[in-house]
This record gives sequence, structure tokens and C-alpha cells, in this order.
Amino acid sequence: RLALLAAVMTVSVPLAAQETATVRGRLIDDETGEAVAGAVVRIKGMDPVTAGENGGFLIIGVRIGQVELTFLALGYEGQTHKFQVIAGQTVNQVWTMTFTGERLPDVEVQARAQRIAPRYADFERRREVGLGTYLRWDEIKARGSSTVGDALRTVRGVRIDCDQQRFECFVKLSRSPHCFPAWYIDGSRVRSFHENTSIRDVYGIEVYRGAGEVPGDFGGSDAGCGVIVLWTKSRPYR
Repeated sequence: RLALLAAVMTVSVPLAAQETATVRGRLIDDETGEAVAGAVVRIKGMDPVTAGENGGFLIIGVRIGQVELTFLALGYEGQTHKFQVIAGQTVNQVWTMTFTGERLPDVEVQARAQRIAPRYADFERRREVGLGTYLRWDEIKARGSSTVGDALRTVRGVRIDCDQQRFECFVKLSRSPHCFPAWYIDGSRVRSFHENTSIRDVYGIEVYRGAGEVPGDFGGSDAGCGVIVLWTKSRPYR
């Protein structure tokens, strides 16, 4: 009987392993490519695990079928991914997470901005001076804006006129209603913008309603009608 029991146990272990799957992965920041260490990784119905210093994690014994995988990390947008696994499969993938800065000290958010791109540091410098109106991504999110048009409509003295036939939108400012402000996107002069541009990829917006507010960075002969500056996020790891 003991010999028979040992034989059954020997066979049952590998069979049980074949009826489950393994999920292995690594979490990185979608802008910097840096590891998101300490993230909580959970598969629905299983105990959570914590991503290591390199953002890596391993979950074994995953039931076959649809998997609901969730990532949570301080300062990052929570994510849920659903996919199918089959018996004996090992899923091995790099997942990206989007930084939000929520519940992090403002000094940490600004330090990250300076590390990622000099243009963000310039935005933060002008924001500290406060001559115009500034909308940073965390403030935009708090207001519930989903597009650039939504965000601009929250700024006092800003009016948006859209040409539906040409799919173009133009902004007019209350201090200069008879002319259009100058537009800059990532430092380059542009003519107009698409109202439905997703706010997800916007780092910040600067609005200067008149020549007296416009900083030297954007001064020029057409600055008298105001200036609007849009800074976008770079997400090479998305």
C-alpha cells in the first residue's frame, strides 16, 4: 500500500502542475523605462505578490482560463489586464505603468520632471513665477478633463471656436477677442489644435492672456494676442 501511495503521489504532482500556468513579468515606467519596484501584483482569486527591485514578479499555480491581472503602485495609475492562459503555459511579458504622482510630495514630482526632460523643468520654473495660468497633468486630471479642449475651457477668459467642416479649433482670449493667440507645442510654433486631442499625453499647458504676461521664452511680434503653450509627454516604452 505504501508503494502504491508513493506511486500515486509521484504521478499526481506533475499532473497538477500541468493543469495550471505561470505568469512572470516585469513592470517599468512608460516614460523612463525604469523599474517600478514595490508594485503590488495580484491575480484575482490569488494572494498578491510584490514586484522586486528590478520590477520583476513571478506567480505560479495560476488556474487556466481567463486571468485578471492587476498592478498597483504609489504614484502610478492602477492597471488591470485580462487574458487567457492554457495548462502548462508560462506568460513572460514586460508591462508598462503610467506615472500620475498621486499622493506623492510635490518636490518628488518636480524632481522627476527635471530628470525626464529639460522642457518640463522650464515649465515648472515659469509655473513658480506664476505670470500666466498653468495646468499641470495632475491638476488636469483632478478637474476631470479628457481632452485639450476640456482643459482650456476651465481657464477663465478662454473661449474656443471650432470649424466642424475643417476639423480645426481656435482659441480666443477675453483680453484680445479680435485676434488669435500664438500656439506652441513642445517649443514649436503651430497654427491651431485639435480640440479632441487626448489629455493623457499632455504634461502641461501654459496660457498667457496678454503681452504683459508672456515670458521672454515666447515673446515676439504676435505675442500681443496672447500665447498658449502645450507640452506633451514622451512615452517611448508604452
